[in-house]
Amino acid sequence: MARYSLFLGLLLLMAGCAEVVPLTGGPSDNRAALPVDGSQNPEQGALHVNQNELNVKFDEFFTLNDPTNTAVMNPNAGKLEVTSNRRDLTIKWDGPLQPNTTYIIQLNGTIRDLNEKNDTIHQFVFSTGDQIDSLKISGIITDGFTNKPSNAYTIGLYDSVRDPYKNAPVYICKSNDRGQFEFSYLKAGEYQLFAFFDTNKDRLPSIGEDIAYSSKLITSGDSSVFAHILASKPKNPVRQLQLKVLNPGTFYASGKEISESSLTINSQPVQIIKRFAPDSVLVVLPSSPNDIYTFVDGPDTITKIISVKDRNKNFSISNKVYKSAWTLGDTLLFETNEFIENVDTSLIVVEDKTKLKVKYDFLFSGNQVRIIPKSAIAFDLIVNFKMGALRGLTNVNDSIKAELKTYHTSDLSNLKLNVESLKGRWIIQLMDGSNPIRTFFKSDSDSFIEWMNLIPAAYQIRCIRDVNGNRKWDTGIWETKSQPEEVVRFDLKSKLRPNWDIEETLELKPNE
Repeated sequence: MARYSLFLGLLLLMAGCAEVVPLTGGPSDNRAALPVDGSQNPEQGALHVNQNELNVKFDEFFTLNDPTNTAVMNPNAGKLEVTSNRRDLTIKWDGPLQPNTTYIIQLNGTIRDLNEKNDTIHQFVFSTGDQIDSLKISGIITDGFTNKPSNAYTIGLYDSVRDPYKNAPVYICKSNDRGQFEFSYLKAGEYQLFAFFDTNKDRLPSIGEDIAYSSKLITSGDSSVFAHILASKPKNPVRQLQLKVLNPGTFYASGKEISESSLTINSQPVQIIKRFAPDSVLVVLPSSPNDIYTFVDGPDTITKIISVKDRNKNFSISNKVYKSAWTLGDTLLFETNEFIENVDTSLIVVEDKTKLKVKYDFLFSGNQVRIIPKSAIAFDLIVNFKMGALRGLTNVNDSIKAELKTYHTSDLSNLKLNVESLKGRWIIQLMDGSNPIRTFFKSDSDSFIEWMNLIPAAYQIRCIRDVNGNRKWDTGIWETKSQPEEVVRFDLKSKLRPNWDIEETLELKPNE
């Protein structure tokens, strides 16, 4: 008995002195499953292959991740069937292999191990002839307007005389999160490079999906070829009326050229509040006693049910003053989502932050109200629209209080830009993030731009090459192989500071 008591005492002593360490599963497995050497059939780089399946064993158990969309065979040899059994992978195809052709099967994230869910890119290569083709085409795809990389685009190399909308590509791959793509083991030839964002995942471009393409054929030669293509949403060849209702009293109409004589609502001509472009307008939504609205423009008819309850809510006022700041002498602009029929100025109070009332003039038109302070102001400004200050067709506004920082001339900065290197017509915009603050339409003869009385900040410049002179950015047109209009961005070297005059030069790089 004494022996057991001594043993128990030693255990308790050790437990009291030892550091308690939690159990772990060891270091995490950051490596994806890999093929076992010598297990691939046909083997990597095999020649004179004539079979309709590939088998390979991996060094750990794995699962399949969406093989329909992550497994690709180039050139296409029919529908792929990808199956797994523990560590074994089988890939079958139902079409014949072409003679003297190199085939590549790419698995982009198809293989995932069971525990850590790691995945990677696997590539299996074999040839039906006596050599492995070694030519390569790589490139990058970026958004034609934002210049940002275009991720997850389907990139295809097509026969030079085939229509991508009607024919499958000879080779296919996907762009990564940096917009990069690459085709390897190509046969020599000329190809049409065409990319699309496969929204419905049918591996075919559809009307309305964003596209990118090369204007000229791409030739795979003795050395690698690099291509930069620009993505944009093509213009819809079918011009149809499109509507977006903004309760309680306005709607956007777009999709085709619209006029007050062509568009009707319940058989009555419309009243256009604002025209953004020939095919984009803001329109008054009139009252309808039965909540039914029928919009007709030529052969296009759209019927919507808009209840009185919906029409009688959310009459809002938005402050259109940049950064809730204004400069003495400027007009304050406010915009509503209702057509304004009357303004009650007794319910619009303008004062500075010391509660000193400020006299003002006002103008209203369509869905906009302009407030013009009449007296000098030393402090920040407050504009208070009380409920009912603005009356629309069916309702009155909700209350809103806008607090505006007041800038004096000495608080502001002036900017002069030398734009001689930008030949031709350009739309040049001063940008604060994604917001255009000032816009200048440069002609062939303009060499300088001067923007006065700017709120100090770090700005950027966006320049759009206005090829057709319509004062807006245009997407590419696939039928003519024309590219989206060029967009170039510059960061100003100097931050605008109070009471400073800044001069800078915009210089295009040789490849721009």
